[in-house]
Amino acid sequence: MRRTWFVRFALVVATLLPPARVWSQTPVPPQSLEDVPTDKKEEVVHLLRKIRQRHGDDAVVIQTHLLLNAMQKGSVLTTGVRVDRVEESFGKRYLGFALETGMVFDDNTRDPEARVQVLWGAVLEPTLARLEDGLQVTQADGIMVEMQYRHRPYRNVAELRRSLEEQPGTSEVARFYVLAADLDAVVRKQMPIAEVLTKGHVVVDGAERSVRVVPATLPLTPGPD
Repeated sequence: MRRTWFVRFALVVATLLPPARVWSQTPVPPQSLEDVPTDKKEEVVHLLRKIRQRHGDDAVVIQTHLLLNAMQKGSVLTTGVRVDRVEESFGKRYLGFALETGMVFDDNTRDPEARVQVLWGAVLEPTLARLEDGLQVTQADGIMVEMQYRHRPYRNVAELRRSLEEQPGTSEVARFYVLAADLDAVVRKQMPIAEVLTKGHVVVDGAERSVRVVPATLPLTPGPD
């Protein structure tokens, strides 16, 4: 099965705008948006400009690095990201991001908690680390990052790729709620960034979960190589 990256940038105001689309057949993960070939560059730039105007520079940084980190850390299916509206949850207002990670986790080596820990450690934590001055988003107390992924048993990536079309795995969705106040504490060196995972809320398929700090021994990949 050939690798296809399907990059989508969309701004949600009242309804979802039609996404700009970018795709690549190369198996080499891009290191920046400039590395992703596209015949829709002007549309992508226009949408990013609108996101910056509405939600601030940090929203563009978050959207960009969520996408790149997912591509670089083991995605084998469609990868896409969009910025959603600000909504209230747990008594706070969060700017939403929705990421199709393209990841398929191995059920034999990544249990439900490990899947969430890998998503945090491989995708979200390095994205948040880019915000060296803390999190600043317009009209929100923090961000909610929704990640869609799949899981099934497999022995190695080669076996997974051979059987993806027939057996893509069971879909699962995790939501991470991160407050700007917690990232401010990281910037002030009052808390390590790894602990932001345990301070916020994590919801998997509609049920809130308690998740421990990512263990140092956990490989930050969806499954065995």
